[in-house]
Amino acid sequence: MTSDDSKAAFLSIPWARSILNRPNIVFRVPGSRKPKSSTEDTLFAEILKTPRTFTNCISYYAKPADDDPSINEVSTLIRMGDGMNGHPGILHGGIVASVLDEAMGILQNVNQERDHLRRVGKGLAQGEIAPLSLGSFTATLDIKYLKPVHTPDSLLVTARYTKRDGRKEWIHAEIKQHLSHGEDDYGEEIVCATGDALFIEPKPRTNKL
Repeated sequence: MTSDDSKAAFLSIPWARSILNRPNIVFRVPGSRKPKSSTEDTLFAEILKTPRTFTNCISYYAKPADDDPSINEVSTLIRMGDGMNGHPGILHGGIVASVLDEAMGILQNVNQERDHLRRVGKGLAQGEIAPLSLGSFTATLDIKYLKPVHTPDSLLVTARYTKRDGRKEWIHAEIKQHLSHGEDDYGEEIVCATGDALFIEPKPRTNKL
């Protein structure tokens, strides 16, 4: 199976198809799945983008109203192989942590891009792509491992803001899997892990003479 970051890659999964066919949903390929000359996002754009790692990945969120201050929640679907296991058929706990952290970053990037386009609309910025910046850094990440994440399989990870204050953002994320009992069965939804993190945006640099 080759890497295909698209909605179509998940339509053969009954429970995922039911989500993707909802009305007023916006889809996007996470920016971290695209290789960059700067080596930014190398982990998810190259190392974890193989037939045995994260084969397919697509994010989505409810279409916001024009006057919504921000997009509060973004979900990401991932199809994965068995090349990241810790125990037989179980995703390594370190990768689970990386998935939670990455989902939180996707939420932030979606809002950064939206803020840029709104500024462009007001004549305060230019270009379709937001300028490169350091963004925010993970200051703390508290993870609860509740159930094993089984591989090879698919998962759904959802991140949402819980608090925002200046340069600080608090985000909650959770990983879910569906244990199905047949091709047409949606299966039982299980929360496998949750994470709560604090992200801090660096202070603007000042030029000192």
